[in-house]
Amino acid sequence: MNGSLPLPPVLSSKLSEFRRRVWVVKLAEGILAAVFGLAISYLLVLGLDRFFDTPAWLRGLFLIAGALVPGLGLPLKWHKWVWRQRRLEDAARLLRWKFPRLGDQLLGIVELAKEDSKVTGRSERLVQAAMAQADEAVKDQNFSNAVPQATHRQWGWAAAASAVVVVAGFVAINEAARNAFVRWVMPWSDTERFTFARVEQLPDPLVVPLAEPFTLPVNLSGDTRWKPEAATGNIEGQPEIKAERADAVYALAFPPQKKDTEMFVKVGDVRKTIAVQPRPRPELTSLSVRLKLPDYLQYKSEPVTEVRGDMVSLLKGAQAVFEATASRTLAQAEIDGAAAKMEGDRIISTAQAVDAERKVTFTWKDSLGLTARVPLVVKVQPADDEAPKLVARRETQEQVVLDSEVVVFEVNTSDDFGVKQMGLEWKGVDDGTKNPKASGSKVAGAGAPETKTVESRATFCATREGVAPQSLELRAWAEDYLPGRERSRSASFVLHVLNKTDHALWVTQQMTKWLEAAKETYEREQQLHATNKEMRAMSAEELDRPENRRKIAAQAAAENANAERLNSLNLAGKNLAEQATKNPEFDAPRLESWAKMLQSLTDIANNRMPSVADLLKQSADAKADAKLAQAGKPGDPSQNPNAKPGEQGKPGEPGEPKPGDSKTAQNSPSGQKPDPNGKQGTPEESKSAPSIAQGPQAPAGNKPPDEKNPNEKPVEKAPSIKLTESTMNKPEDQKNEKPGKPKPPGAGKLGLPANSLAAGPSKKGDEPPPPESSAQQPLDQGVKEQKDLLTEFARVSDQLSEILASLEASTFVKRFKAAAREQQSLASGISGKSLDAFGITREPAKKSIQELAEEEKKDLEVKVGGFVDGLFGKLKPAPAEVAKEEKKPAKEAPFVTTYAPLASSTAKTQSDIVKIIQTDLEAYYQRKPVTYFKKVLGEMKQTRVVPELKRVGDRAADNLSGNAINGAEFWADTMDRWAEEMVKAASGFT
Repeated sequence: MNGSLPLPPVLSSKLSEFRRRVWVVKLAEGILAAVFGLAISYLLVLGLDRFFDTPAWLRGLFLIAGALVPGLGLPLKWHKWVWRQRRLEDAARLLRWKFPRLGDQLLGIVELAKEDSKVTGRSERLVQAAMAQADEAVKDQNFSNAVPQATHRQWGWAAAASAVVVVAGFVAINEAARNAFVRWVMPWSDTERFTFARVEQLPDPLVVPLAEPFTLPVNLSGDTRWKPEAATGNIEGQPEIKAERADAVYALAFPPQKKDTEMFVKVGDVRKTIAVQPRPRPELTSLSVRLKLPDYLQYKSEPVTEVRGDMVSLLKGAQAVFEATASRTLAQAEIDGAAAKMEGDRIISTAQAVDAERKVTFTWKDSLGLTARVPLVVKVQPADDEAPKLVARRETQEQVVLDSEVVVFEVNTSDDFGVKQMGLEWKGVDDGTKNPKASGSKVAGAGAPETKTVESRATFCATREGVAPQSLELRAWAEDYLPGRERSRSASFVLHVLNKTDHALWVTQQMTKWLEAAKETYEREQQLHATNKEMRAMSAEELDRPENRRKIAAQAAAENANAERLNSLNLAGKNLAEQATKNPEFDAPRLESWAKMLQSLTDIANNRMPSVADLLKQSADAKADAKLAQAGKPGDPSQNPNAKPGEQGKPGEPGEPKPGDSKTAQNSPSGQKPDPNGKQGTPEESKSAPSIAQGPQAPAGNKPPDEKNPNEKPVEKAPSIKLTESTMNKPEDQKNEKPGKPKPPGAGKLGLPANSLAAGPSKKGDEPPPPESSAQQPLDQGVKEQKDLLTEFARVSDQLSEILASLEASTFVKRFKAAAREQQSLASGISGKSLDAFGITREPAKKSIQELAEEEKKDLEVKVGGFVDGLFGKLKPAPAEVAKEEKKPAKEAPFVTTYAPLASSTAKTQSDIVKIIQTDLEAYYQRKPVTYFKKVLGEMKQTRVVPELKRVGDRAADNLSGNAINGAEFWADTMDRWAEEMVKAASGFT
């Protein structure tokens, strides 16, 4: 020991034993504390799990805290009480805690024993004596209870108690204890908390319909040990929801939610926190049907039909596949209760035959677990393949067309699946005659299997289609691909197809009607002019009266209406001119003259008549002079509402007829006597509106004509109307004049009513000028302009009459030429069949005339007969002639020739046509007594052309072929000569 002394054995053993005791006690304290800490940490998890689901972070905290006791406490205990107390002097120091004096003594002995005597120079005997004394002092001492701060017993009890609780838990609630132990040992695991009330898995997060009430069903598990009577649910910031148990289910009904939140559910010892996410329900954004059509439609594609609403019509016999698209990815879908194919957000059904009415039900659930509020039910209605629909329109509305004119139709055709082709068809209109009726059709446009709409221009030309002039009914037609279906047809269009001659006659007749309407408009204008002059003749005070102002305003409105009427007539006249330009029978100079006259009428309607109306309106709206309007007194006839314009003053005063006046003056509209010299009023006022010349002039004057020889043929006079308007007062120089000797009647003239004013009173130098009204000046100007336009109107009307007369004369030329050609054709037909009658005996025919005529139609290829358009009517015999013919017995065919019946029928038709020409010519001659017309008309009556033409057919029926041919050729030459005579008459008007 390098000079140190050993301790006595007793002292050394006592200190070593005490040191080991300290080690054991302190280590025991650490171990027991560790056991207690771990047990408490476990019991905390076990206890808290009974009330709620202890979160993992808290369980981990408990585990860490319990593990720190042994993990950190034991090393500290070992370091403090073992490592630092490993020497005997350390043990001696610890004894001072229990035995202060003894501990100090023992500490000193241990330190003396370790000191080197050579260094310190101490006495070893004294040291040994002190050791012996200390050894004697500790020999009987017990240091077991001298361990400082010994708490091993307390930790032992605590550890034992906690261990007992843990063991009791494992014994009493083994499953809960084991579950808590696992959750305590492995806090990071997803071990579900054990509860005595067991519920089925609740969704987390819980997706609910947006803004809709929802119910959360909480179902108890079959292995639950506790069945609480009620369950509660709570959403933050909202009242708690409670639900009673019903057959192991708690239905928690919550109010609508609009934003994400959390829900807390409590069932016994079950505690659940669920995230609530309100979301819109999934909807079907589109629904379509893909069809596989029947083979007859020849479709190469599969058309898709969009479904709008709860019903869809599908072609019967097709195969339908429904395709729906949802607003969200789907998790489940069913069609009619069977699982359907899904592709993301799409639902696709299997192909189903469309053969009967049925309902298809769609249900679906999206990836969030939401379903539709109600299933979608679509009613499938089988539909037949519909016929094509078509609309035909004409570019123009004329029903009368030339046989060479091309008529254009705009045809729009549509079909539900495909248009095959479309076109036009026509047939003759039954006009009561036995003339052959044309019929036919043509293709105007082709479609395709998948072309649902076809727009085409269909044209018709009688000459091109080989149709003889006649009245036709045209329709557009269309076909689809359904086998055996009739054509679809449009509304019918009636066309009266005329040849050039008949068309020229029709246009001429329409022009005649048009001119008559124009003359009626002229007459209206003359009547307005007469009324305007009456208004102009009024005094200023009368003109300013309200009722007269209203009358002027009515005149202005009537003037505008007449202008509109004339404007409409001008449009119709232009249309007739356009029709005429299509026919080469009309010559350009006449049509050019017609167009120029129409231009003049257009200027009258668009400019001059409106100008007169504006002036009348200004007169009606002119400011009235209050003094003039009130100038009349109760005795003044101007205040009498029944007084006529121009009647003023009291009886005996100027302006009122006296008992001595002539009857003519009293019956005149103005009450004035006519001027025997033909002059009335001032030169300006004596001029009346011009009249349209219609033939010879009527006798002048209003007096009866001279007596004539009763045997003398009366002179035909055209009627005329002439109104003489009075002035405000009667002229003084007319009071005592007597009527002169009447003049003999002259040539008549058909004119429209003419108005003139009687002479006004002579002015006296002493009399002041009458007051003027502000309405008089525009009224006077309007009357002057109206008079000028009437003059122009009359000039244009007369020129149009001349043009029309020339056109009418030229139509007779064409009609006679056409009749001559028909006779020549009849002669050729009889000549070609004359050999058939040789050797035939006079025996009754076995076939009737009608049957023989039918056979002749098949053999005879020569064009005979004429076309009479339905617009002009067909000449019908008089009722007496019809009755006479009905009484005659039916005539049998005397021979068996086939051409005779048809030749007879053709000759009769030509006789009727020539009779119409003769009647028209006679009527025209009455209007236009031209020498050429009189000559031709006289020859027609003298030669009895109408019955003679009929006899040509009778001779052919009697087998007198040569006689019939000679007669037909004779009348062909005669009518051709008459046509040449008409050419001279027509050229006189050009």
